Amino acid sequence: MIIKGEILSHSYQGKGYIVLKNGIIKKVQRDKPKEEKDYIDAEDKLVIPGLIDMHAHFREPGYEHRETIESGSKAAIHGGVTTVAVMPNTNPALDSPQIIEYVKQRAHEVGLIDIFPTGAITEGRKGNKLVNFKSLASHVIAFSDDGTTPQSFKIFLEAAKFARAVGKPIADHAEIKELSGGSMREGQFSKRYGVSGIPDIAESIAIARDIEVARYTGAHIHIQHLSTKASVEILKNAKKRTIPVTGEATHHHLLFTDEDLKDRSPFKKVNPPLPTQEDQEALVKGLIDGTIDIIVTDHAPYSKEEKSTDIESAPFGISGIETLLSSLFLIADMYEIPFISLLEKVTWKPAQIFNLGLRGDFAPGYVGDIVIVDPNKRWKVTEKSLLSKGKNTPFLNRTLPGVVELTIKNGKIIYRGDNVD
Repeated sequence: MIIKGEILSHSYQGKGYIVLKNGIIKKVQRDKPKEEKDYIDAEDKLVIPGLIDMHAHFREPGYEHRETIESGSKAAIHGGVTTVAVMPNTNPALDSPQIIEYVKQRAHEVGLIDIFPTGAITEGRKGNKLVNFKSLASHVIAFSDDGTTPQSFKIFLEAAKFARAVGKPIADHAEIKELSGGSMREGQFSKRYGVSGIPDIAESIAIARDIEVARYTGAHIHIQHLSTKASVEILKNAKKRTIPVTGEATHHHLLFTDEDLKDRSPFKKVNPPLPTQEDQEALVKGLIDGTIDIIVTDHAPYSKEEKSTDIESAPFGISGIETLLSSLFLIADMYEIPFISLLEKVTWKPAQIFNLGLRGDFAPGYVGDIVIVDPNKRWKVTEKSLLSKGKNTPFLNRTLPGVVELTIKNGKIIYRGDNVD
């Protein structure tokens, strides 16, 4: 297969040709290759690596009414995502080799994308008893109790020691539960809208703990979905001290603020809550200066019935894997950030941090995961156009930039954008 277009990746930027053989990139060059077999002309289109989302919930096993590995995979390729790390808050939780292998087998049966399970830190994610890190290590990409974090400092410290011993990172949902409990960020707008608030220190105190544990143990701790100015400052300071920590932000935290909850929409209720304007500005600054390493979706689909209630009663979560790429265009335009800088945070950078092998870039030997996107086209986010079972997105009924025309996995076309409204 040969693909011609405007190539944008970590190693190659500009007009050119990608030559694939047996699902692997053979070469990337400026001149037209002599071969003509399986030629794809993507003139005036962007040709980018398949996106990597290191934080998503596909809900299977246990919550198939919200999402399945199949529906989540279809949603992913609609959004140009070819590699996904799924979180362990399933039922049962991903706390044993048997359950994790079930997820891998289902992913293999669906056969659309690469799915890397994240193992639980504690049994049943209850925060009490540690899993057997040694027995899980070869089955998982990282460890997390995402949705929560062990509230016991001692248990978290022991978890970090075990994680370092088996060479896997801990991806932590940093939250002090006894300080939490509201439905949006505590501040002037929570008071104005009459919605219970979550103070920013519920996150920043937990992040300070994570960083001290990383310093003490030498374990790599990856901090999930940062949402406050204080959190960014703490992480930035830790990196200056060369503590082994990394961090992520979601695209919805970069695009929406607590003020946007004036409609009290349960589709904007997320944990951690949407930031204040000041917090968001700090997130963007952290994104630009490298404090925040990657962008993720925290794709959290729910059934329509579960989200069809008031904001105080609704569960936390936004369905986001299909709007990630479009959001990158919005973020680039809103904050005047070069698109390639954002693209690297969903391709090359996560592959480096999580040791995903030859993914997320265009160079000889890399996996042929490729997305062809028309940045000049727009699509309307509707319940029909979303392939995920979860329609709980603040983008619903909005028109977004960037239409995925082809998603290619291992050199094989697995999605054509003909059916996008």
